Amino acid sequence: MRFILRNLNPKTLFYSLSLKHHCIIKFAGVANNEKKVLYFPTTYHFVNNIRSLNRFDNYDFLVQQNFLHKDFIDSEKPKVFFTMEPLEYMTEESRKNMEDKKLKPFIYSYNEPNIRRRMFYTALPDNKRSIIKKLERNIFEKRLRFCCIINRYADNKELNLLEERINFVKAMGGDIDIYGFDPWSGENRWKEIGNYVGSANDKIKTLSKYNFAIAFENTDYPGYITEKIFDIMMAGTIPLYWGGGSFTKESIPSQCYVDCRNRDAKDVYLEIKSYHFEKIVNFRKATIDFLKSSCAERFTRRYWAMTIVERLQEQLKS
Repeated sequence: MRFILRNLNPKTLFYSLSLKHHCIIKFAGVANNEKKVLYFPTTYHFVNNIRSLNRFDNYDFLVQQNFLHKDFIDSEKPKVFFTMEPLEYMTEESRKNMEDKKLKPFIYSYNEPNIRRRMFYTALPDNKRSIIKKLERNIFEKRLRFCCIINRYADNKELNLLEERINFVKAMGGDIDIYGFDPWSGENRWKEIGNYVGSANDKIKTLSKYNFAIAFENTDYPGYITEKIFDIMMAGTIPLYWGGGSFTKESIPSQCYVDCRNRDAKDVYLEIKSYHFEKIVNFRKATIDFLKSSCAERFTRRYWAMTIVERLQEQLKS
């Protein structure tokens, strides 16, 4: 019903019925499924995430996720390729094609040096007002629990921050609680450490009980900054963060998190143990300021979609 009501919005109907606004967008490779395709009848629908219930034989723009394969390369339509995952998770064919200089103008990526053309992970809601208000109400809240990690254990050698994550957990001793579902395959090694609590069915609610939480990406890929850090920030908790490569500091103010990159785990533990309550409050204030800023908008779906539309339209002009 909500989907139908959104399509009855007067502005949406205007764009749907006005032929001059019809620029059908084919969105392929959705949810890491090469065969899954969505269609959007106008750029307005795409930006506002209102997909069509119809399937179109022809389209004007192509947006391709994760699979940089022949169909995308052969398309002569204005097109953009992107992936929400590190290169390690892509097909061998996709990784190879990512190196093709002829395809560079069509690739929307995390490691783009130009921050205005860089892709950002869609980790924050378009409307953050209720989150900000809650953080402001609870800014002086005192929490009894020290630190936690919420992470499904994955024994994958391609995840180059896995061992660092384990080292930091062990350095905390009895001052950390470990949450996480069992891995998709293999054993859950979190249970071997002794502080394993179980799964966290409500991530934000669980995080909001702690002063700190570990947020290490699976890989320290430039610009790859995911929901791991933002979920913690939205809970009013201080992230212990490692990820995003050299792009992290220009993406998120350093006052919002504890940077753990290339640091000794015990040193970080002793440092945060020494934090007085005023310092914790300052982290929370910095988080609120960030969420109110234009910098936080880069991590919303709306920003992501608008940037893709701009790149598609640029190709029409060239």
